[in-house]
Amino acid sequence: MLRAAMALLSALQIGARIKESFERSLRQAAVIAVAVVLLVAAAVFGLIAAYHALLSIYQLDAAEAAAIMAGVLLLVGLIALAVVPMIGRQPKRAAAPSPLVSTGGDPTAMIDQGVGKAMQQVGPVPLLAIAFIAGVLFGRR
Repeated sequence: MLRAAMALLSALQIGARIKESFERSLRQAAVIAVAVVLLVAAAVFGLIAAYHALLSIYQLDAAEAAAIMAGVLLLVGLIALAVVPMIGRQPKRAAAPSPLVSTGGDPTAMIDQGVGKAMQQVGPVPLLAIAFIAGVLFGRR
């Protein structure tokens, strides 16, 4: 009976977490899409303003201003391509110790680590509910 209750609780939590994660990802994607559109619009207006500044302030003709703008865009693109490989690298992580090996040789430390991991994965309220149900079921015997 306890196994069935825990399986049902686990299935409900997994479904709810998947739904929450999907909704959160959808909201983030919408915000990112709006931000990208606004950034592209700002870049276009900035480029147009820079082009007109070259025409009016520096008294360049249209071909010279366009060539300067193309050169600047080419330079920014090359810098971006040079930075991309640095962003993709993952820092090397140290190997995690095995969960079966106790850090201090104390059995209570291993139990404490197990309870801590369970609290992180399941959460305190569901873990408390499971402990209460298990106590009630085993207390009847």
